[in-house]
Amino acid sequence: MIMLRLSLALATCVALLSPLPAVAGSCKEDIAKIDMALAKTKLDADKQQEVIDLREQAVQLCGAGNEAMGLDQTAQAKQILNIE
Repeated sequence: MIMLRLSLALATCVALLSPLPAVAGSCKEDIAKIDMALAKTKLDADKQQEVIDLREQAVQLCGAGNEAMGLDQTAQAKQILNIE
């Protein structure tokens, strides 16, 4: 149980500390909301990893100039986290 919590804490830290390369306005705001919610919300390991994966996909898509697809990813992550 302790190892699981440490793993989740480490995954959250990695997500929070990873750079946001040239992310457009709305994407950047959504990603920041996801980061804040990840730090505060307790999810099971699978859901936590799903949110982290969606966040990373959004960072990559938005950084590549595909904001619409990036925002689709952030919308899914925000739905899991139950945030707007």
